[in-house]
Amino acid sequence: MNEDAFVKQMQRYMPERICRIIYSWLVKYPVKVRISKPRKTKLGDYRIGGGRKQPVISVNGDLNPYAFTVTLTHEIAHHIDFLQRKTLATPHGDSWKGVYSELLLQLLAANAFPDELTPAVARHIQNPKAASCSDPALLRELRAYDQEPMIVLSDLPEGAEFVIVSNQRLFQKGKLKRTRFICTEIQTKKRFMVHGECEVSINHS
Repeated sequence: MNEDAFVKQMQRYMPERICRIIYSWLVKYPVKVRISKPRKTKLGDYRIGGGRKQPVISVNGDLNPYAFTVTLTHEIAHHIDFLQRKTLATPHGDSWKGVYSELLLQLLAANAFPDELTPAVARHIQNPKAASCSDPALLRELRAYDQEPMIVLSDLPEGAEFVIVSNQRLFQKGKLKRTRFICTEIQTKKRFMVHGECEVSINHS
């Protein structure tokens, strides 16, 4: 696929400028990119293939353009890291962090992100996490570009009952401990630490 065809295909998910940068990476480090249906447990993943199978990256197609960009960059970094090290051991170790940070720096140098988002991405580069959802500051900035506002646990008052979207379990919100809240599952009365940026829905029953 040539560059213009790639841009035409991917422009519904990312701005044109970003598409062209991503294309240059894929020319150098070929990997199949697949658009996935929405998944609650992950935003994207990377599979090395094996045998005659081609390595594949999948990214959820419902992400906003900048969340899609960060997720795809994260997975391309896994692909490059695997090509360089020939192993997926310590997949989010220093080697991957170096590759991922370099790719994000290329995007920043090209002014690929809006001015409001750039500082959060720059801070993220200093200590990349295993997932953007593990970086609350970046996640909150990325969610500002969602078409439909998402409710996260930190938005709710203490004592509120809520359902975790990814598993449909019902909890009551407790006190904050660093970045997580002590929450009690209504059915079992067991306590769990739930991240403040966890997507939730309000229980109206």
